[in-house]
Amino acid sequence: MLKTLHRNVQRLQSLVEQVLKESDHIRTETGVKLERREFDLWPLVEALIYDLRPVAGTASTQLINEVPEDLTVYADASLLKRVFQNLIANAIKYTPRGEVVIVAQEAGAEGGLECRVSDNAAGIPEDRVELIFDKQETDPEREGGTGLGLAIVKTFVEAHGGKVTVESKEGVGSTFRFTLPGP
Repeated sequence: MLKTLHRNVQRLQSLVEQVLKESDHIRTETGVKLERREFDLWPLVEALIYDLRPVAGTASTQLINEVPEDLTVYADASLLKRVFQNLIANAIKYTPRGEVVIVAQEAGAEGGLECRVSDNAAGIPEDRVELIFDKQETDPEREGGTGLGLAIVKTFVEAHGGKVTVESKEGVGSTFRFTLPGP
């Protein structure tokens, strides 16, 4: 029993250290080390959908991967995975009995990429849209958020030289869009 307790304490300590490390990246917006390489984007998104499907299933949310199977990206795979993971998980949280669509396409002759995560949820109130990427900004109507998820998304996308935006309409849904430059 003590071994199990010790193992759980170590795991929690590791998670806390990871959150603090990411929080430092957000505070300084430097020190995000990129390990770029070229890789296929479809399998990364498909694996995330597979991992998040149990959560989506309990909310009766349909996850749809519309990323072309032959689309490649030049980016840091682990950071890009976190970007998609945060955006998809947020969309699931706010989209009970709806659908979340993940799209990516080439953008421009330079080989850049545009990605979108859209939902048909309740949408974000207009007065909150400008604030959602701020550190420690959480939904006042939901408990349990840390206010780091979308701030991390913004930091990781900008570390790649990209940009993240959101379009939302109450009663219709939201679309989070981010761009990444080519190699």
